[in-house]
Amino acid sequence: MKKILGIALVMMSTIIMSSCFKDNQPVFDSMYLVEFQDAVVTAPALNKTFPIIAVANGAGVQTRRINLVGRQRENEESIKFSVDPNETTAKEGVHYTLEGGSVKIPAKSSFGDCKINILKAPAAAGTSVVLVLVLEGNGSDIKPNENYKKLGFRINL
Repeated sequence: MKKILGIALVMMSTIIMSSCFKDNQPVFDSMYLVEFQDAVVTAPALNKTFPIIAVANGAGVQTRRINLVGRQRENEESIKFSVDPNETTAKEGVHYTLEGGSVKIPAKSSFGDCKINILKAPAAAGTSVVLVLVLEGNGSDIKPNENYKKLGFRINL
């Protein structure tokens, strides 16, 4: 009798304790975020919240992947990006040009390509300039992921 009572007590305790667990599986049905793939997989630079990638002077077109986090969209989306004026020391037209200022994410896709052109600037031995890009989203329901919305380029002159 003691054995049966002990088993029943253990089973009731198990049922009661397991019923209190929450289902912590996040669903992105109503939330859409965009982020730089390089910011996700590369460690941030010293004293920065974003990575800085070294590129050579005159490296040409640089393509970086943009991730759409959430359900794939039925229509093509245009995601805007800009240059962060507080972090950037590079000059547009001298060190770089933006290729459009927006990224197209095709319908039923989770990725787009951000393109910038690194120009051949006058060489200055041992110096560099920094270009920092910031994702802005699409202006309505796709927002930038605050942790991965910036990406920097160090252009070695």
